[in-house]
Amino acid sequence: RYIVTRVRFALRSGGPPCIEYKDLQRRFAAHASPTLAQVADAVREIRLSKGMLIVPGDADSRSAGSFFKNPIVAKDTLTHVAGVVGVGEGKVPHWKVGDGRVKISAAWLLERAGFVKGYGSGPVRISSRHTLALTNRGGATFADVSAMQHEIVAGVQAKFGVQLEREPVLLR
Repeated sequence: RYIVTRVRFALRSGGPPCIEYKDLQRRFAAHASPTLAQVADAVREIRLSKGMLIVPGDADSRSAGSFFKNPIVAKDTLTHVAGVVGVGEGKVPHWKVGDGRVKISAAWLLERAGFVKGYGSGPVRISSRHTLALTNRGGATFADVSAMQHEIVAGVQAKFGVQLEREPVLLR
């Protein structure tokens, strides 16, 4: 119903940087207090390494970014997923979200269900650098992307009993 045409941010000059994401934590593990500029540069470098910035000639950069949300499931589903793979629950990347529920890494589920980096044929493939990004290798249609989405969702559902949800919003 709406299209965002303008955004206004209220930022504090010299405010503390947010480095909650694992990639940023790894990047700054030995650096006690990175500056906002250092964090901004690191975010761009990390995104570039994953094909998440538009770069002419880079097929991995033609995507909508992360295509699937990390699913929130009951704790017993985490136990089931760990059992399917044959590992302890601690080996399944997850985060507690309250009420006996956890968020499981969608990328981890895809990879364990056989949908690895570079998977696919034709114009739509999983990025060679970012498991959650579906990329347009040239000439892909909505039907092509939708078919890949459904294949992945069905595969993860069949293997783990976990329903994935698309992250990009469709505009009609």
